[in-house]
Amino acid sequence: MLVYLLFTTAALIIALLIITPIWRLHRRRKQAAKPFPESWHQLLEQRWRLYSRLPDQVRDHLQQQLLVMMAETEFYGCNDLVVTEEMRVLVLAQASLLYGNIIHDHEVDFPCVLLYPDAFVREGAVQDELGLVAEERHILLGESWEQGKVILSWADIERNLAQVDSHHNLVIHEYAHQVDGFDGVMNGTPPLAGRAEFTTWPRVMQSAYDDLCQRIDDGDESFDAYATTNPAEFFAVVSEYFFIQPRRLNEDYPDVYRLLAAFYRREPLAWHRDE
Repeated sequence: MLVYLLFTTAALIIALLIITPIWRLHRRRKQAAKPFPESWHQLLEQRWRLYSRLPDQVRDHLQQQLLVMMAETEFYGCNDLVVTEEMRVLVLAQASLLYGNIIHDHEVDFPCVLLYPDAFVREGAVQDELGLVAEERHILLGESWEQGKVILSWADIERNLAQVDSHHNLVIHEYAHQVDGFDGVMNGTPPLAGRAEFTTWPRVMQSAYDDLCQRIDDGDESFDAYATTNPAEFFAVVSEYFFIQPRRLNEDYPDVYRLLAAFYRREPLAWHRDE
């Protein structure tokens, strides 16, 4: 009897492991096939400058991905913020740039979003080089957790949407961390297994990271110094440049641009050609 129960339980678990991804993919394809709301299209045209520059094929794909993400992403308003449909659309449309071509490679859940009205405070213990521990308060605009949570400041998102020349994009930065963590760890190297075009990833990324660290040490302020914090932040920052200021990334680190173009399967240089 015990053997039968163990066998039955194992069979059910195996069936769930097989059926769940298939059902999820079916559900997402059905959601992506729905008509894209005209109100969302008008909102993105009015509020997100990059949206109108996207090629038709990229925009169509983004719209399909946005339909899926809107159906599956949970939002929580913090500090009394009331999350509206417009907020959700503007956040997830930008995130869709990163997920649009790779989500079917990794059948993962989308992170939930904690949305603050402005910068938020995180308190925690910090240990210095002598081993002394102190409580510190950090004012943050965003965070990305390996447990599937993205924390964002709505005020900063609105600033990003209005900016023309800045490479900063909070949504892209934090969602890049989520993409990085598909393999369970945020270390600057997203899942690349089985893809021969990425054999140069460790060498190219490490070389660019080391070069940027040296540039910052030498007083060069032309590239975001936050990228030198660690390899994970480097990946998130260059992902911002890739989508928002691709020409600058391509000029400074063309090999990094080419790797990201292959990984995200996007060519944003073409989107910004008339700038």
